[in-house]
Amino acid sequence: MHLPKFEYLEPGETSEVVSILGKYRGQCSIIAGGTDLLVAMKQRRQTPKYVISLAKVSELKQIREEAGMISIGPLATLEEVVASGPIQKKLPVLAQAAWEVGSPLLRTVATIGGNLCLDTRCRFYNQSEFWRGARPDCFKAGGVICHVTNKENTCYSTFSGDIAPALIALNAQIQLIGDGDERWLPLARFYTGVGRIPNLLAAGDNEVLTEIKVPLPADGTKGLYRKYRFRESIDFPLVGLAAILRVDPDDGICQEACLVFSGVGSRPVQAAEAENKLIGKRLNEDIIAAAAETAAGEVHPVKTDRVNPQFKKKIVKAMVREAFTELGGVKS
Repeated sequence: MHLPKFEYLEPGETSEVVSILGKYRGQCSIIAGGTDLLVAMKQRRQTPKYVISLAKVSELKQIREEAGMISIGPLATLEEVVASGPIQKKLPVLAQAAWEVGSPLLRTVATIGGNLCLDTRCRFYNQSEFWRGARPDCFKAGGVICHVTNKENTCYSTFSGDIAPALIALNAQIQLIGDGDERWLPLARFYTGVGRIPNLLAAGDNEVLTEIKVPLPADGTKGLYRKYRFRESIDFPLVGLAAILRVDPDDGICQEACLVFSGVGSRPVQAAEAENKLIGKRLNEDIIAAAAETAAGEVHPVKTDRVNPQFKKKIVKAMVREAFTELGGVKS
């Protein structure tokens, strides 16, 4: 497969990026590492007239600790995130999630911002133009019907990024800049839950993601990222889970718990009811099992990939039990 024709633009500052997006509104795609965009262009899922590279926007590449926060530029590669001393020491769940993405070769190119902006995926949509031509376009590709559900004017494609669950569990915020305006918002609000337009940048506004800020977790906070997939590398998660736990060292009572999933909906899914099953309690097998059962009831996957939705619910249940048994030091 070859790339469609496009004009390649390489601005040197964020303001230039915003200006180009405004000038050619609806005709542009931004490229960082390119590991997702170039595949989409070869499959003709995206055919931008202009491709805007961020390679020369140096201020978007930093990783630094400041004022109780770790600031990460969206152009930091996933390998740089994995290798960062401050992230390894203070945000290990993020380092673990970044390490789980793709393969070593992909991580040296793919960026953290690109992973946050991944398009949603579906077994009918993420195919070559020739393959998709065997049936009418699905709703996400410009048609009227979802081939997964046979419902019109809807899209159930699945968000399958690894980084977003970890950052949402860590209460990360992001900065978006566009048209002389800038705004900060919790990363969770970046995702729309709409398969066809999965995030705020996909809506077509001339904004660009410029910074990610993560508050340093409270002392005693533990976290991990688990990923279920068919192959040990390269694959997107069938289910991904970022789990955070903080237990009072004196009485063993759970003070904080967070579960955020990938691969089970059109956005990252936080299992708030399951979290409430843990907070305020001293963890044991029964409490963790109840939280796992509740979490499985909070996700509503559809068959956008190769596994049955009920199987994904079983994976969710097993992941939650494993994660909090490990984080809580509960003996089985």
